[in-house]
Amino acid sequence: MSNGNVSQTLGYARAIYELALEGWQTALSAMNNRLNDAGPDLLAKLNNTQLPFSDRRQALDALLPADVSKQARNFFYTLLKEGHLSMLGEIAATLTQLSAKGYGVQTALVTTAVPLTDAEKQQFQAKLSAKYGDNLALDFAVDAKIIGGVVVQIGDKILDGSVAAKLDAARESLMTA
Repeated sequence: MSNGNVSQTLGYARAIYELALEGWQTALSAMNNRLNDAGPDLLAKLNNTQLPFSDRRQALDALLPADVSKQARNFFYTLLKEGHLSMLGEIAATLTQLSAKGYGVQTALVTTAVPLTDAEKQQFQAKLSAKYGDNLALDFAVDAKIIGGVVVQIGDKILDGSVAAKLDAARESLMTA
C-alpha cells in the first residue's frame, strides 16, 4: 500500500471512529440527563433487580430517546438487567476520558498519600512507560489512607507499595505466627 493510500485509509478510519464515538457519547449523555431529571426514586426502581425485568424495562423505555440506536438501547437494557443504570454517568465520563487519550492508550491510576510535584509525576511517567509502553496515560490521585508509598492501578493489575499495605501484611504475619 502506498503512503497516499495509508494516509487516506487512516483518515477514513478516524472519521468512522469519531462518528461512532460521537453517537455513543450523545446517547449516553442524553440518557444520563433523562435519568437525572427523572429523579432518584425512579433510578432506584430501575436498579432494583428484585422487581420484574419487564416492569423495569417498560419504565426505561418511557425514558429512552425516540432516536436511540438499537445498540445503545440494548446496552441500556444490559445495565438495567444488572441493576447498573446508576453507573451511566461514570461510564460516559470514562468513555470521554478514553477517547480523549486516543485509541489503544492504557490508563494508569497513581495514588499517593500526598500530592506529587510535576517532577515526581514526570518520573512516574518515565518509569511506568519504560515498563508498560509509551501508550500509557497517567492519572494521579491523593488518598491519605495509604499513609505513604504508592499504589498503581493499570487495568485490573494493582501494584500496592503503600505503607498501609505493608502494615497490613506485617499484622497478618504476626497474627499467623
